[in-house]
Amino acid sequence: MTAALPRNVRLRTLNALLATMVGTPAPLRHDVDAVLRVFEAEDSTDPGLDARALASAAGQVYRLLSPDAPAPAIAVLDHRREPFDALWAEERVGEALAAAGAAQEVLFWTVGLREQYFAGGRSRSSRQRAEYQEAVGCIEALVARRAGRRRVTVVVL
Repeated sequence: MTAALPRNVRLRTLNALLATMVGTPAPLRHDVDAVLRVFEAEDSTDPGLDARALASAAGQVYRLLSPDAPAPAIAVLDHRREPFDALWAEERVGEALAAAGAAQEVLFWTVGLREQYFAGGRSRSSRQRAEYQEAVGCIEALVARRAGRRRVTVVVL
């Protein structure tokens, strides 16, 4: 999900990702898309979703798709505006995990990383792919170290 996409596309993508994760049947998935289309029709502005708004939207869609299942806390590490830097990665991962509070189950999303490494003609570069894999590995290792006894699922979008 990138900031360049309209909000309705981002929300429908969010719905599709979460519906797949919780195993939602297709009719419910379509119902949620219908609700998002109503939201789109009533919302004329598109300021974009920051990390907090993305986590909130993901939580709401998750609860809508699976109301009986306990929803995990959602932490978002946003690299859309601030690029990945290994020097500051541990601090940023810690801040993102802190936003999840003391929840025992956390869904940790990293957004914007792919665009940072694969924008334009760089997508074919084996060096860029290797650097991207190193960044993903670094984030996964830092999350594992900072997670403690919590169950954390890392998703790179």
